[in-house]
Amino acid sequence: MRALITGGTGYLGTAMQERVPHGVEAIFSGRTRGDLVMDVTDEDALREGIDRIRPDAIVHLAAISRVEAVADDPAGAGDVNVAGSAAVARAAARSGARLVALSSDVVFGGRHPPYHEQSRPDPINPYGASKAAAEQAVLAELPDALVVRTSVLVGRDRSDRFPFSSYVIESARSGRPVELFDNERRNFFPVTTAAAHIWDCALSSLSGIIHVASTASLSRFEFGVRLLEAAGFDSNLAVATTGPPDRPSDLTLDVGRATRELGRPLPTMDETLAEVLADLGLA
Repeated sequence: MRALITGGTGYLGTAMQERVPHGVEAIFSGRTRGDLVMDVTDEDALREGIDRIRPDAIVHLAAISRVEAVADDPAGAGDVNVAGSAAVARAAARSGARLVALSSDVVFGGRHPPYHEQSRPDPINPYGASKAAAEQAVLAELPDALVVRTSVLVGRDRSDRFPFSSYVIESARSGRPVELFDNERRNFFPVTTAAAHIWDCALSSLSGIIHVASTASLSRFEFGVRLLEAAGFDSNLAVATTGPPDRPSDLTLDVGRATRELGRPLPTMDETLAEVLADLGLA
């Protein structure tokens, strides 16, 4: 099997590079680096690259994923997140490749958890709106695609991305207070585990929408306290703060479909913490 991963030099893509399944030839593309340099907003180049590679599957990770960056330039984010996703889906449909597209729990507004795959998206910030529109674009172009919604990915720093978990540990190491939102609840998910599950999705025949994340949710404050304790730091360093109003309050995902239909179990919160510590070299 040959798989093309767009955004393959980013945080999740780098973790997927570490876990390529046996028998898979993986091509990791990025806008400025990677096995294939390709901008998903350039539909001609995208089509040419896919025609040349002829992948059996495409895993579409390329996106502008920082909430603040999308808020600063919603039009640019729309070009990448929405138009780029639609272009990838059209190219996949044209080539006959299977498509797995990454989405986010932020398509929801945080007012009516827990969220199932059938729950209606109601984003409250530009990033969530762009991802909800991207989902619609992908499934309109290729109804057999699989859209994977996940949550906050945690683990060590990869691809120049400083994740939430690294912020917690590095702040504690320096003895600084660790300011953590107590009004934003998520299914924190190890990036290493996420990479393995996304590969499972690529190798499956599942379609539609699926939620893939840890089996429980915590607030950022609760998760930070537990991570500090598990890593042997003083949990009193954690300081509860209130996040900005454009952050959904409770994005708890129901992961029942993934639990039933993927062959790999999803982690509990204890297992999530253990995996994150291992990835950070603290186990």
